[in-house]
Amino acid sequence: KVKATPAARRLARERGIDLSLLSGTGPDGLVRTEDVEAFVPVEAPVEGELVPLKGVRKIIAERMETSWRTAPHISFTVTIDMTEAEVHRAAWNAERAEGEARLSLTGVLIKAVAELLPRHRYLNASLRGEEVLLHEAVNVGMAVAREEGLIVPVLKGADRLTLGEVASQCSNLAERARQGKLTPDDVAGGTFTVSNLGMFGVEQFNPIINPPESAILAVGTVATEPVVVEEEIAIRQRMRITLAVDHRVADGGLAGQFLADLKSTLEEPGPFFQ
Repeated sequence: KVKATPAARRLARERGIDLSLLSGTGPDGLVRTEDVEAFVPVEAPVEGELVPLKGVRKIIAERMETSWRTAPHISFTVTIDMTEAEVHRAAWNAERAEGEARLSLTGVLIKAVAELLPRHRYLNASLRGEEVLLHEAVNVGMAVAREEGLIVPVLKGADRLTLGEVASQCSNLAERARQGKLTPDDVAGGTFTVSNLGMFGVEQFNPIINPPESAILAVGTVATEPVVVEEEIAIRQRMRITLAVDHRVADGGLAGQFLADLKSTLEEPGPFFQ
């Protein structure tokens, strides 16, 4: 049995240290509290490549850590039937001339969100000290994954853009983001963000708010599922979306109403595509 003072034993238990690994400096090798405090565990060698956290990834890490630490996130998930919306999107794309940008699902979400945000102003807002800034502009960010790290180019005045303009800007910004050709103005001024990981097969995820915004929408994949429609089994295309909100700015009632309006817009998309 290792000789140790009661205080040293208690401290070793708290820190998860095996007393047999220590050399006591007290009489007859007695382990004292200072011996426990001075103990530095030897780390086992780890094989692999150490990559420095720098540049864009470091900035992202710092911003996300700050957002997660300072903004109390609350998340809400709904499932949307995208069957009719996908039919309309395919028809819309089929009518485009050669060389015109095609409308992606991300573009549909950005346009739908942009049209709703003027009626849900606390989701298009920023906390400034003890005041909430309700933005007049609707500038929707589009999260783009790159090897160098996530970047969020912004569609400025997205509520005033046509579907064709949204399709064109989404295509242009995504391509320049992957080529590293975005300008500082391209990524500035966002008031709301849409992050779509559906193309990777991700069904659902909880996003971190992009500061200083107050909300972000996470989009999952569109999956073919059997569902009950008017008491019969039908095959439908369904998508899960998750809205994360800064609870200091908005609450569950506001988030729920926004999601209900977005669900209605996408499930009855006729007017949206006109």
